[in-house]
Amino acid sequence: MKITTQSQYLSFKEKLKDWLNQELITIAQAPYVVFISYGEPTTRCKVWSTNAPDAKTALNRTLNFLDKMYDKKRGLPEYLKFDIAVNIKQKSWQDVKQTLNTQMHNNHFRKGVSFDSKFEICFLEQELYGKALIRGIVYNQPTFWDQDNVNRALHSKYPTITKNLELDQLKHVWLFDTVSAFYEDEKMLNLQSTGPVNGVRELDSDLKTHIRSLVLENATFLHNELQEDGRFIYGYFPAYDRELKSYNTVRHCTAVYALLETLEVDDKEEYLTKIRLAIEYAIQVFYKEEKSCGFMIDGEDEAEIKLGSNAAAIFMFAKYQEITQDAQYQSVAEKLAEGILYMVDDQGKTTHVLDYPSLETKEQFRIVYYDGEAALGLLRLYQINQDATLLQTVKLMFEHFIEKKYDKYHDHWLSYCTNELTKICPEEKYFEFGLNNYLKHMKFIAERKTAYATFLEMMMSAYKMVIRMREQGFDELYEKSKFEELKKLIEQRVEFQRSAGYFYPEVAMYMAKPEKILNAFYVRHDRFRTRIDDQEHNLSGYIAYLNYFE
Repeated sequence: MKITTQSQYLSFKEKLKDWLNQELITIAQAPYVVFISYGEPTTRCKVWSTNAPDAKTALNRTLNFLDKMYDKKRGLPEYLKFDIAVNIKQKSWQDVKQTLNTQMHNNHFRKGVSFDSKFEICFLEQELYGKALIRGIVYNQPTFWDQDNVNRALHSKYPTITKNLELDQLKHVWLFDTVSAFYEDEKMLNLQSTGPVNGVRELDSDLKTHIRSLVLENATFLHNELQEDGRFIYGYFPAYDRELKSYNTVRHCTAVYALLETLEVDDKEEYLTKIRLAIEYAIQVFYKEEKSCGFMIDGEDEAEIKLGSNAAAIFMFAKYQEITQDAQYQSVAEKLAEGILYMVDDQGKTTHVLDYPSLETKEQFRIVYYDGEAALGLLRLYQINQDATLLQTVKLMFEHFIEKKYDKYHDHWLSYCTNELTKICPEEKYFEFGLNNYLKHMKFIAERKTAYATFLEMMMSAYKMVIRMREQGFDELYEKSKFEELKKLIEQRVEFQRSAGYFYPEVAMYMAKPEKILNAFYVRHDRFRTRIDDQEHNLSGYIAYLNYFE
């Protein structure tokens, strides 16, 4: 809510003054550096700062700045965030560069930087990424300081400074953490400090209640990304509002699937109009028939058929039928299942990619996800039409998965299809496979500092399977499940994903067009990528958590 009246402003000032007094007294160290980030949803925020010798001066300067802004504009911008620098330390510039070069994941340098001891040229951590001062070209290669972007940001923020900053000539910089708050709904919301969750709000409500609101907000975001022709805006690199121009059949279909899933949380029938457009788009643009089989093609320059594309389309059609009881797409799903069967041999081994239209093998193996997706697609359709051939094929595929120890991949799609298969065929070997798929991966997940949404998807499918295993009397297997540890890890990831990968306003405000990416999920280590599949994976994991976790 924007501050537009005198009474609103005075109320805000009192709350801010209380917060600043409390935090500045707690810090009790000079210099006292306060930042104000302010802006509207339509544009990147601006950042003001002051470096004061004592807490009283810092407080007065901060309030004076706000008074002048309010008097000039007869109001304050919608977004208001406040940071106080703490843990200020002088560091060698070479050491700072080396830290970036040796980090395990891109964009996880979580310190603010001042280029001088007086904080006359300084940037919050969020500014470093919002304006791409720290930049990466490829997500799995080291990031680096971008000289041009640093100077563009410097001259924009400090217009009286005319000289460029020569990074190679720097000897020292001053790094700092922050304690922070964001003003929203007439409250000062405390933000988390340091590490992967830095600068993101602490929860003031029950976790499940909050996640439900996130799911609904993100569903609205994803729904709004659907255009009138049924095609999604594929995604953004938000620092400079760069729209992703490529497209992908699998991600189109799974994004529609996830949007359908959100109707199980809040039945917004109005979403179905655009969902049907997206389904029709998939049929008109991607669906082809060859040799009495249905195939979903992919690739704008060189058409190919991916095993995973057929599977993802079946997920979409099956979920639509489940939600609406409308069977109009069942025949298309059955043709696509024939296409999957065409790509599975009599030993349960799959072919991943075919050339289109020749149907010649292009790649026997591309990515392990396709196998689990294909098995799940056949199972989802089997649950609708009870075609025994589909179930027999999945069982044959699972013999291959077990023999080749596919559980070593810890794949979320394998977790999904194992859960579904054990509903139909509750056999010990399938339960054991499902356990092995997550048990050896739990330590890795617990320590992971990136918000990989597929971890939660995998664990929630396993969670549902383990509960059914217990109910059906597989006591020895249940003893191996580490069920209580699994539950704690699920809750850890539920919290971590929203803190480390969701565009709350206090994060989005530093990007070029905050309103475009507000309430979206992003991938920090890939330039804060905000793509439709990033929404889908988070939605699917969170919806399973809302519906099944106890």
